[in-house]
Amino acid sequence: MALEDILKALEEKAEARVAAIESETGQRVTEILAEVEKDAARTKRMRLKKVEDQIRSEATGIVYSAQLKAKNQLIKAQEETVDEAFKKAEQRLKDLDKQQDYPQVLEVLLDECMDFFPEGEVLVQVRGNDRGTVEKLLSDRGRSYRISDTPLAASGGLVVSSADGQIVVSNTFESRLERARDHLRLELSKSLFGAGA
Repeated sequence: MALEDILKALEEKAEARVAAIESETGQRVTEILAEVEKDAARTKRMRLKKVEDQIRSEATGIVYSAQLKAKNQLIKAQEETVDEAFKKAEQRLKDLDKQQDYPQVLEVLLDECMDFFPEGEVLVQVRGNDRGTVEKLLSDRGRSYRISDTPLAASGGLVVSSADGQIVVSNTFESRLERARDHLRLELSKSLFGAGA
């Protein structure tokens, strides 16, 4: 074989080999591009999911915060309404001593106090206006008593204590309202705002 034929054969072999390498390279490039596109799509989905999760979390937080704020405002409004009802009740109690049946109310309050002192002398603190009525009621019961020189600073009712001062029973309008405040607050809330209040 001539040198020319050998060179031509080698050239053809080299061209075939270059074509095969180019074909293989093209195929490999296509595979790599497909993998890169898959990775890019996967990365994009993951980032998108992460952003969606973050947005969903932030939205949930905003909704929760708004609900909490609304609930706190509702509770505050309900408490203000109940407080206003107590203020009105306190105002009405201040005028109760002007009612015609106030002496009977005073008698009931005195009897409740006296249940704590079945015997012995008692010290009674009353408002100046109520002194005569209370003295008559105690005399009618045959009880030994003293009236305090310090007039009671209340809108009505009385305070009775043992002679030694160890037992004190306050039965003023204000003290009764204060003792009943928690129960009344609950009842008022239920009446005004329903069972879930």
